[in-house]
Formats: sequence, structure tokens, C-alpha cells
Amino acid sequence: MSYNNVSKERLIEILIQKDDMLEELRLENKKLSYLANIDGMTGVLNKKSGLGFLEREFKLSQSNNKNLVVCFIDVDGLKTINDNFGHGEGDKLLTCIAKILKEGIRKTDFVIRMGGDEFLIVFPETTMQEVNKVWERILKLVEKINGNYEKYNLSISYGFYEYIKKMEEKLSTSEIIKNADIEMYKMKREKRRI
Repeated sequence: MSYNNVSKERLIEILIQKDDMLEELRLENKKLSYLANIDGMTGVLNKKSGLGFLEREFKLSQSNNKNLVVCFIDVDGLKTINDNFGHGEGDKLLTCIAKILKEGIRKTDFVIRMGGDEFLIVFPETTMQEVNKVWERILKLVEKINGNYEKYNLSISYGFYEYIKKMEEKLSTSEIIKNADIEMYKMKREKRRI
């Protein structure tokens, strides 16, 4: 196509179309990037991208000499709910828990769906004392839901682990998660005894 035979108006029209198409592609790429990082059901970070964010925050904590807290969460009784009320109800429960976690945390924190009925909350550059305030909000949100719901009570088991660089120089992110997971299982065992 020779531009000598194209009028200025047509050339402007072609350039505008090209810009519109590029903007559309940019928005599609942004949408695809978002979808690649998010768990489709719950709307929180998926495991792969979430662990990448955790690794980055962990390195920042190490270099800035700041604490980092993780909370490992397990939704209690999901199998029973799936068996008694169907998988759709179980999915609603997971979505509800994810929403509560997202609403309860601060802007700097993030939630990861680790898989199945397990979640991880990362509290960057903070201490357990500060996290306790955030956690109180989350527990109040759970209580509020339970007060308005009749089929069953939402119940979660959770365990925290606070990384303190001065005390644990050589710890890895997988060890931090494992330590929080161990604390969560202690709570689960205590619930079974009651």
C-alpha cells in the first residue's frame, strides 16, 4: 500500500485504529496477567504467584531487618460440608472465607490460596503484636457470618509464625510456611480434644 495515494484523513483514521488496537491489546495483556496470578474461585492470589510475592517480601524483610509474619489457615470440616450439602456449598464456603480474609487484612498484607481448603496470609514488615489486631478483625468477621447463617458454622484453624532475622538468619520461606503449618495443626488437634 502506497501512502502517496492515501488521503490525510484516511491516514489519520488508520493511525487512530492502530492506537485503539494497541490499547485493546494492552488491556487484554493486563487482564491475562491478572488472571494468571489469581485463584479463579476465591479471587485471592494463586499458590504460584503468591509464593513469588512471599519470596520477594521475605528478601525485603531480610535486607531491611524487619519482621515478617505468616498465618497458615485450614478451613475446618470442608469435606463434611461437601458430603452433606454438596460441592457447590463447599465452594461458597471457600469463597466466603477468602472474602473474610481479604476484608480483614491491611493493604500491605496478602492472601494466598495454597490449595483445597488451605490459605496463607502474609503480613510483611510487621510484628505479631500488630498482626493480633488484624486477626481480631478477621475473627469478628467470622463470628458475624456465623451469627447470620443457619446451616453450619464457619470454622478455621490457624497458626502463625513470625520471622525475626536476628534470631533466624538462615530460614527459608518454605520453612516459615512449615512452621506456621505446624502451629495450625496444634490448634486443630486441640479442637478435636474438645
